[in-house]
Amino acid sequence: MPPLSLSTFAEALKPLLAAPFDSVQDPLISSVANNSSKVTPGTLFLAIRGAKTDGHGFIPDAVRKGVSALVVAADYGSPPPSGIPVLRVTDSYFAWSIVCETFFRRPSDAFRVYTVTGTNGKTSTAYFMRHYLDTVKSGAKTALISTVCCDLGAGPKPSEHTTPDAFTLQEMFAAMRSNGVTDAVMESSSHGLHQHRSGTLGFASAAFTNLTGDHLDYHGTMENYYQAKKILFRELLADNAPAVINIDDPAGARLVSELKQERPALRVLPVSFTGRPDTFCSLRKLRLDPAHSELEFTMDGHDASLRLPLPGAFNAANCLTALCMAYGTGLPFDALLEASECMPHVPGRLQAVPLACGATGFVDYAHTDDALERVLTSLRAVLTAGGRLIAVFGCGGDRDRTKRPRMGAAGARLADLAILTSDNPRSEDPMSIIREIETGIPAGTHYLAVPDRTKAIELAVREAHAGDILLVAGKGHETWQETREGKHHFSDIEILNRFRP
Repeated sequence: MPPLSLSTFAEALKPLLAAPFDSVQDPLISSVANNSSKVTPGTLFLAIRGAKTDGHGFIPDAVRKGVSALVVAADYGSPPPSGIPVLRVTDSYFAWSIVCETFFRRPSDAFRVYTVTGTNGKTSTAYFMRHYLDTVKSGAKTALISTVCCDLGAGPKPSEHTTPDAFTLQEMFAAMRSNGVTDAVMESSSHGLHQHRSGTLGFASAAFTNLTGDHLDYHGTMENYYQAKKILFRELLADNAPAVINIDDPAGARLVSELKQERPALRVLPVSFTGRPDTFCSLRKLRLDPAHSELEFTMDGHDASLRLPLPGAFNAANCLTALCMAYGTGLPFDALLEASECMPHVPGRLQAVPLACGATGFVDYAHTDDALERVLTSLRAVLTAGGRLIAVFGCGGDRDRTKRPRMGAAGARLADLAILTSDNPRSEDPMSIIREIETGIPAGTHYLAVPDRTKAIELAVREAHAGDILLVAGKGHETWQETREGKHHFSDIEILNRFRP
């Protein structure tokens, strides 16, 4: 990118500046970095106090490498290096996002961006919303940033994070602009929202799916987790933008109540999947089978039905959420219904694999107790008489430990046979994680513990018979497993495919 003056960045950061910018020194900035290892002459270096490392400690290294200017926290006490201009800001994470946004010339101004947040359902809802835009909106070229993949307008590529870091996100937006994208759909994680990674972008529409226990290793409490999600609706939605919110979820009901007071200009569109009449959209009836879902619902006064070519109550809920988003942004209702009939399958989200033994295997990304409960409940609803439900699952290492016993309790309660195994153990001992999962399983419950995930899946297939359903949960679309030794190739779907007819 061509250089920009430091004063250009200072103007963009003006709401966050703790002191006015002194334009006596106004160097040209040719690169931006928040890691001193990436500093070269002409760099604007921003120091962030992270959860593990304080970036201010790397200012001397940045100075040695020829940094042209610094952005530091307002309360940073050390004297500034001689001859180097310094901007002091009140929110370093937000400042970094604005710096990146400015460096790439505000690329997201070139298209409309829609987003989904919540503990579960973000990926499917984002996929469905993209399908509606591509299918129904005339002339649309829609990009996608999701947990499964990213498509910046030039074809899909695998993803590594739900919400990329601020620099990568703006770089992606710049690629979308170059590729002629008209619309983009992205997931918004609580981490990304808390760190304001999207900068000053005003989303055209947003949806809230639910809030259940997860990421407490980062947020500390459920209240902090809720407040991180709320940032999207309180600060990042454009006025009069539709906000689709699941009010069956207690956090969603609270969010609707608070937004009516705090953001009256928003178009809050409450949705219920339990038939509540006092909503913008209400699911009145749902019929499930292993391959399809038949929905009857009311939306904005329209009584309608559709046959979704995907199984599971949560797929139905995510479809209706995306349908509300699309309709709320002005797309025609009848065309959206027609598009729903050919909804694509999301990789690793209740992905079916027929097995030679006559059972049906499913791979799903469910990695919280709520998600596991939802998927097991959906599968039990379509289980044939005499069939058993077998579940293989674990919990990730170095992540929220509070959900481990809840995962065990959900699996023990809803599966006929639970097989505990490794997910991505990372630096932790796999059996130690399994022992924590076991604390949620009632005494006397029959289950198996097999820490090797490949062997656990193979054992589950040997246990399965015709008419059974086998769920492998936790990793979904992922094609790797992360252990103490690092990442190596691993795919639940590839393993199950060995046992196809």
